[in-house]
Amino acid sequence: MSIVYSLHDSLYLNITNRCPNRCTFCVRNLTDNLGDADTLWLSTEPDFDEMRRELISWDMRKYKEIVFCGYGEPTERIDLVTQLAEHIKKEYKKRIRLNTNGMGNLINGRDIVPSLKMFDAVSVSLNAPDEETYLKLTDCIFGEGCYSELLSFIENCKKYIPSVTVSVVSGTITDEQERTCLEMAKRMGVKFLSR
Repeated sequence: MSIVYSLHDSLYLNITNRCPNRCTFCVRNLTDNLGDADTLWLSTEPDFDEMRRELISWDMRKYKEIVFCGYGEPTERIDLVTQLAEHIKKEYKKRIRLNTNGMGNLINGRDIVPSLKMFDAVSVSLNAPDEETYLKLTDCIFGEGCYSELLSFIENCKKYIPSVTVSVVSGTITDEQERTCLEMAKRMGVKFLSR
């Protein structure tokens, strides 16, 4: 069970397997690991002290950033996310990024974005140009209305986080839909990534 793993020049934190989405394209449907992880399926969710001890064992000089991204949605554990992010900034002075599906406000029943202000970057999975396509791809438990919440989350992130990127998974939507997502990103004033 890996709670920290490396991939390319980034260090990733795997803090939960919980997620409100069941995306048709999710990598966890294909493999148990990424990077140098043995398995990203957790038998128990790590607490702050366990994560802190694990981070000490890594040579931080090797990594350009630390990313909250594993086999679940990090904002399912927003309190741990913010506690760890503050610790990382203070202890390691590293760039930190959150990879998220943008459902954090719905998950937590409140606006969590202001609590993410210590992040240098956020990557939000836009995945589709409209709610109907989004729900087909993600089977989000929040159902109707979740897509507009996703767009609001992205807009709100721009107020607090210096670098905001939205992403789609290439091949899961049509080329025309992907172009529409790119145009949406331009209108919102955020970066776009087709992965």
